[in-house]
Amino acid sequence: MFEVFEGHARRLLDEAGAYVTMVDVGARGGVYELRAFAERVDLVGIEANPDAYGELVENRTWWAQQGVALPPYRSVRWLNLALGDDDGTAQFNVLRNPGASGLLPVDLERTGEWSWRAGFEIDAGTYFEIDRVEEVPLRRLDTLAPELALEHVDYLKVDVEGSEYEVLAGAEGLLPRVGLIRCEVGFVPRRIGQKLFSHVDLLLRDHGFDLLRYEYDQEQIGYKERTVPTVFGPDLGYADRYGQPVIAEAIYVNRELADPVRNLVQAVLLIDRNYLDEALYVLKRRTDVRDDELFARLRDYRHLKRAHKAFLAARGAAGTAKRLLRRT
Repeated sequence: MFEVFEGHARRLLDEAGAYVTMVDVGARGGVYELRAFAERVDLVGIEANPDAYGELVENRTWWAQQGVALPPYRSVRWLNLALGDDDGTAQFNVLRNPGASGLLPVDLERTGEWSWRAGFEIDAGTYFEIDRVEEVPLRRLDTLAPELALEHVDYLKVDVEGSEYEVLAGAEGLLPRVGLIRCEVGFVPRRIGQKLFSHVDLLLRDHGFDLLRYEYDQEQIGYKERTVPTVFGPDLGYADRYGQPVIAEAIYVNRELADPVRNLVQAVLLIDRNYLDEALYVLKRRTDVRDDELFARLRDYRHLKRAHKAFLAARGAAGTAKRLLRRT
């Protein structure tokens, strides 16, 4: 979020006495979002990988070792289980590269089509080598929510290496009370049995969600024949247009949310992610907020050159850190 709006976001939450419920499914490495108003955020982090879960609860993730502290969330709960469309147990593949671990086995033939991804060369056979298989608890979010007293989820993040559709299918009862979803989606089947973006999109649209935006970064572009990625327009922050998008982060907004307080939280989350037009639309039409000064700022804000440069620099640093994390 650009600093000019941080105070407004905190004030809106304070005046409404509202708190934000965030559920992060696939929380390996820690959760570092919503820093600007972390003291009003209740976090539930779910991680199926036993090793990664241990790092979370013992605060020894890669980020923690680099001195990056978890934001001061109002409450934090870590759960060691997998989410899906059934209740029971599941076989979890722990890979040599922990970031690629998941319930679905890797399709080495399709994955092997890309020799470059994430800015470094990939040997699919080594990168996706299975270290061991663990039996883990499997729950539907619809089953888990009452146990955790989750009456609503303002921000649902799902990144589970190809099983995103099943997570959402197991939350159909809760979806009407979810405000914003950030979900990793695949455009090609990197996993055996994986549902793709089209499946996720239809499921969410059936429950009142609209796709707001894709978020790409260079690490999500695949290259089959080129040996060195060529970033197109780095000064504008565009990813290479010559490679193939393999995955992306899809941002979905619940259009049928009809509670003014939850809509206010939804708008604050949109501001935090710099979706100012959508935030303004929600504030003006679906909340009790009547703040003409804020409305004008959201309507008329322009990217300042300094702010844009800072944003690109931060994104570049985040991309570098992500690449290093995936190699560990």
